[in-house]
Amino acid sequence: MGTRDATDTAGAIRAAPTLGPPRLWPLAVLTVGVTLLAATGALPRWPGLAHLVALPPVDLYTDLRLLLTRAPSRPWFAAGLIGALAVRVSVLALMLGGLDRQRLRLAATVYLTALPVLLFAAEATYIAAAVLYSRLFWAGVGLMALVVAVVITLPWQGTTRLRRAWRRAWRHGLRVEVTVPYAAALIGLGVLAEQVPALQLVAVPVSGALTAVAVRLLARPAPAFPRLRLAGATMLFLVATAVFIATRSVPVTDPAAPRAGSILLMSGINSASGRGTIFGTRTDVLGYTCAQTFYFSYAGPGDGQPQGRARCPIRTGAPYDRTDTQRPFAEQVAIFADQVRDLPRPLVVAAHSHAVWVAWEAVTGAVTAQVDELILIGPFPDSPAGYLPPGRDGPGRVGSDLFRLLVPISDWVDFHFEPDAPAARELLAPANGGATVLTEPLPPPVRAVAVTSATDLPLMPHGWRLPVARNVCPVREAHPFLPDTPAFYHEVNRFLDDEPPLPCPPWRDWGRPMALPFGVPPMD
Repeated sequence: MGTRDATDTAGAIRAAPTLGPPRLWPLAVLTVGVTLLAATGALPRWPGLAHLVALPPVDLYTDLRLLLTRAPSRPWFAAGLIGALAVRVSVLALMLGGLDRQRLRLAATVYLTALPVLLFAAEATYIAAAVLYSRLFWAGVGLMALVVAVVITLPWQGTTRLRRAWRRAWRHGLRVEVTVPYAAALIGLGVLAEQVPALQLVAVPVSGALTAVAVRLLARPAPAFPRLRLAGATMLFLVATAVFIATRSVPVTDPAAPRAGSILLMSGINSASGRGTIFGTRTDVLGYTCAQTFYFSYAGPGDGQPQGRARCPIRTGAPYDRTDTQRPFAEQVAIFADQVRDLPRPLVVAAHSHAVWVAWEAVTGAVTAQVDELILIGPFPDSPAGYLPPGRDGPGRVGSDLFRLLVPISDWVDFHFEPDAPAARELLAPANGGATVLTEPLPPPVRAVAVTSATDLPLMPHGWRLPVARNVCPVREAHPFLPDTPAFYHEVNRFLDDEPPLPCPPWRDWGRPMALPFGVPPMD
């Protein structure tokens, strides 16, 4: 009996060994390898490059972003994913002590458990960059952050059993005293790499060093009162979120003095007659009566449209629906020229989102000379990622396939999108397709103001300012709601009155460099 007990005990120890201090040399080898691949051009340089040597599963999330945008075919994507998983699992197992079955199983379980959710999150950020829909970007990054918060401490709990590792991680308060400072340091490193592109390669070994320090700290015993620290960190996050939301409000502005001429409001893609935020814009606050207010129709000239949510009766233009907003771009530009030809001057055009490209092309392409001032609402200077036609190989093949597979889900969030409609193929399918429209300068008589949503900034890797008379401070409001917010009325009235813009706090666009490293690498 004594011999059997000893044998059973030894077997249990072999089945679930207690892990010693982590080894850091595998991480060092990986860091050198990533640095060399980036230096030779085999890996793209962008602010997220340093995440390739971050703690699991941030590293896998970065692998997926690269594969979705760069793998030229399905076989290449599959081979790349298998290779990335093999490297990740092997490096993690070696850091945990060796390539034995228990350590390999723990490492593989950690990565494979996170893989499906991280793939969905990476694809969301890819689609967001392709169709310029920031809500998807923030949803993808938020989902990634949630997975990371749950998984990041599991390999370092001193056990090869995942269930036991989870219990210990929870009992140790998810080690927020390590993971929160590590996340802050990683974000700060990304900001530095975004602001100084020359440092993107240097950021890789720095990221590896941060990861090494975090691993050492996570392997140490947790300090006292771990759950109290977790509760405190959660409370601080909730308070910060509440303060951020509460401080977005801007005092309502008084209506401007009556203005001469007229104003034309243009809704964006997937809108319809009377349906779209800009139809609710209070032109009386901007100094225009309903008799001076007109609404653009993607269906062309006509005798009026259903009023819907519009503040004023829609007396011109033909009724249109979302399919009309997807017609060929040249047709949209010509339709715009037809509808502004007889409007009273001086004419102010307020264009929201997709309509920015239509109005800009008409003015810069000499299709019309009837426009005096442009209000560009939610413009995108960049379109950092494109997508491929069905069945065509090329960089982003799997990302494009998954995009088409997930398109029906967009109806659930009231964002109907047809990737093969003419306008989408012309402006969004090619990387920087829409951005090329804005490269032509406005003719000197035309003044323009750009009102950008702060939530859209992560989709602008090359900056958010346009070559216009005024770029106002990014507004802390979601893209769809910009045309009917107090901040919008304040800034537009000051522009139309030739008054200086409101002060812009230096932190207003900080979200862009902080978030860009967690998006997909630009396709250029």
